[in-house]
Amino acid sequence: MNVAELFVKEHALFRVLLDKLELDLAQREDRARVDVSDALRVLLPSLDQHAEIEEIVFRYPPDGVDDEPKALTEVAAQHRELAALRNEILLALERSSEGYPFAKLRTLTQSLMNDLRVHLETEETRLWPLYQRALMRSLDAVVPIHLEKRAQALEQELGRGIAAISHTASVDSKKS
Repeated sequence: MNVAELFVKEHALFRVLLDKLELDLAQREDRARVDVSDALRVLLPSLDQHAEIEEIVFRYPPDGVDDEPKALTEVAAQHRELAALRNEILLALERSSEGYPFAKLRTLTQSLMNDLRVHLETEETRLWPLYQRALMRSLDAVVPIHLEKRAQALEQELGRGIAAISHTASVDSKKS
């Protein structure tokens, strides 16, 4: 598998989770609280692992570009914003059993969804074209072997997480 194939698959899985979160947020609060929390517990660690691989792939400016491209700077800023949101959401999830207001978690989740959609689009349209040569390389030629295995595990975890969340939601909707 090359890096581009990995990123395309992961971005597609992230979009599935974002679509699921959008549906979850539209439910009654009691149901939404559970479903949103479950989806976030799949999404957030996956984003961390994905970002770790991206940092290695995009560490150096692409061939033929003397200065760091503006797109790379923009993506790095988006990563920082997403990390800050992630931390706020993790805190909200930890406090949910203490009566943390779901309205705040909803707002944070919607911000994460919007920012992540913009981020994925930015990477795909502005960053990936600059790094075509690096993205076409075999994954094992770009990232250390332990990260390659983590990337493969991430893909499997995302798939299982989406399947589990979808199964739970369909079972619950049949009960209603």
